[in-house]
Amino acid sequence: MEGAAVEFDRVWFSYSGGGNYALADVSFLATRGEIVALAGRNGSGKTTALKLLNGLLKPTRGAVRVLGVDTRNIGTGKLSRHVGLVFQNPRTQLFAMTALEEAAFGPRNFRLEDPLGAAMRSLASLGLRGLEGAPPLSLSGGQQKRLTVAAATSWGPEVIGLDEPTVGQDLINRMRLVGLIRLWASRGITTIIATHDVEFIWLLGARVILMSKGSVLADGPAHKVLLDPAAEAAGLRTPQVAEAARLLGLPEVPRGVPELVSALARAGGRS
Repeated sequence: MEGAAVEFDRVWFSYSGGGNYALADVSFLATRGEIVALAGRNGSGKTTALKLLNGLLKPTRGAVRVLGVDTRNIGTGKLSRHVGLVFQNPRTQLFAMTALEEAAFGPRNFRLEDPLGAAMRSLASLGLRGLEGAPPLSLSGGQQKRLTVAAATSWGPEVIGLDEPTVGQDLINRMRLVGLIRLWASRGITTIIATHDVEFIWLLGARVILMSKGSVLADGPAHKVLLDPAAEAAGLRTPQVAEAARLLGLPEVPRGVPELVSALARAGGRS
């Protein structure tokens, strides 16, 4: 499909190479600049799908194509130039002596003209300005998570995979992530997020691929999928703003708290 950044074509994956499939007949397309959330409880296949993005895992059956290239036909090193991947546990990724060196590794490896400048900009975009000289493992858990995001995106990959990016983040930094992901989208960068954080998905207005036991249950806009009974059956609760709107009898489902306040004001004006 023209414009497709990521394609899962009837993908099956087994860690043992036989049965007990972590993914079972998964198919979806993500276009350039699209924000996609893989949502579901632990063990639903979200993390496995992310690892297939950059060739860390290869499909047992079916095909994964990134920017038109079958991941079975390209090495992980070459594919990583185009795909930035952030793992759930930041300690599995951090290795450099300082945060700046961590964020500069990709730009240096891929021979960007100004690797330190790219690293500095990436750190600043994640609220890490002033921590450039800090040893990564001395940072708080939330800061470590944001550092892995900075390091995995500092060279400008066209596809970004984020595993539970909001873990350890306060409201300010959650909103920072929302703004950054939307900025990436405006630049044509595709972001695929594995998460069960429905509030974050709702704020992003992401397309949701609902997963359970390695299969896709639903695929569509957040305001439809997350309010479908299938989402609750898959272990996701209703977003708080949507639940508040229902309890208050509002005719519309707001995107966030400001929209909820505005809807309440309009409803009060009509009463």
